[in-house]
Amino acid sequence: MNKETFFEILNKGKMMKASDIHLLAGEVPVFRINGRLIRIEEYNAFTEEDMKDLSSFVSKEEDKKILNLEKELDFSFKACGINCRINIFYEKENIGMSIRLIREEPFTLEELGINKKIYELLEKKQGLIIVSGKSGSGKSSTLAGIIEKFNREENLNILTIEDPIEYIFKGKKSIIRQREVGRDTKSFIDGLRSALRQDIDIIMVGELRDTESLEMALTAAETGHLVLATLHTNGAVDTVDRILSVFPENKKNLIERQLASNLIGVIYQELIEGISEVRVPLCEMLYINRGIANLIKNGKINQIQSFIDISGRDGMLNKEECLKDLYKENKISNIQYENMVKALRKNR
Repeated sequence: MNKETFFEILNKGKMMKASDIHLLAGEVPVFRINGRLIRIEEYNAFTEEDMKDLSSFVSKEEDKKILNLEKELDFSFKACGINCRINIFYEKENIGMSIRLIREEPFTLEELGINKKIYELLEKKQGLIIVSGKSGSGKSSTLAGIIEKFNREENLNILTIEDPIEYIFKGKKSIIRQREVGRDTKSFIDGLRSALRQDIDIIMVGELRDTESLEMALTAAETGHLVLATLHTNGAVDTVDRILSVFPENKKNLIERQLASNLIGVIYQELIEGISEVRVPLCEMLYINRGIANLIKNGKINQIQSFIDISGRDGMLNKEECLKDLYKENKISNIQYENMVKALRKNR
């Protein structure tokens, strides 16, 4: 395969508003558009040789060594007006590739259609905010939208630590530095530790992956920073439970107290099909007030959901309220609204 065809496929994906492009030996290009996989039959199926050539073209020399050793490679790629994240892997001893297309400019929170309750969570300037959801639920885009809001409106020193870098930010009112794990810093832990000595106001961590990164994020929040991060979970309450569950029993009481004191809130989201097959974010938001902080301190996580379900509280949003707002904004149909509300009530 030549470079021109590769860039043609990327540009076609961009034009068709694909979120991802999948390239495999023996397959034509496959685009994910509004959650659906679509084969692009106008191209020939890739050969094993095509995939080897393509892998060699997009990766740097040091990356090729990592791929040969680890059999996996994840990195950002930018050329000819295309910005993307590429994951190269082996399957059936052949090279495969998944490409996440990324906009030049981050989406704003308004463009993403995130529920307006999110702004209540963003009023505090110290603590930890977690954006959670399943893979492919738009967590990175929401995180980038939050950063862009601060960038447009406030004079701040912002640091992102990512693996790999996705959206490229341009400093507006704020200054933004972006560090990529493996290239600019050895690990999330090293990047977080160093950030405490860099006069940073906001730290964005791509993902909290282990107890060490969670502890460092809580320490950074405790020492006066606003920390933004993502977690793969199935709900706002599940996010709190997941954080506590990764720590051993002898540390649990300390982490419960730290989390209760420093967690601002959790934004959980999933993408659902809206009108005209355009996906829209269904959100659930948890704001840590005094009552919830006490529940976390005492390990009574199973009682938190009732606080979210009481409408009208600051920063709180349950899925049913969010569906109601999506319906009022004509983003989902009446049938979708009624069916999803029924399903939510049935599963309670």
